Amino acid sequence: MKLSVLLVALIGLVLAALAVGVSLAKARHDPIEYYMGWRGYRHPITPEHRITKEEADALTARGAAYLIGHYDGGGKLTSVVKLYRGKFFFEYLYAYHPNGRLQRARITRAGQVTVLEYDARGRKLADAGGAF
Repeated sequence: MKLSVLLVALIGLVLAALAVGVSLAKARHDPIEYYMGWRGYRHPITPEHRITKEEADALTARGAAYLIGHYDGGGKLTSVVKLYRGKFFFEYLYAYHPNGRLQRARITRAGQVTVLEYDARGRKLADAGGAF
């Protein structure tokens, strides 16, 4: 009985360690990364389908769109630029509270700038019209 309890506890610890390792591995980012798209309509967005710089250049040559993500030393997304047909389409600039929650999202699209402010718990402070 004691052996089976110890075995179950050991398996649980191993699985927990693996889960922590996987999440830490996901948090590592290069300072600049290229992506095919993103997921979600909340800020900060979640870039998806990472590609190489060469693949991004090939997309530009074909007139397609891609994203450029910039990350700080802690792995936080600080800005995202979407290029479409090699030209600027939109930019999101992000600032964070000391607790890691989003503090501000500055959205530039079609020459218009919208700033969204968030409290330390991550709640949007005011409605900004069409910005998500």
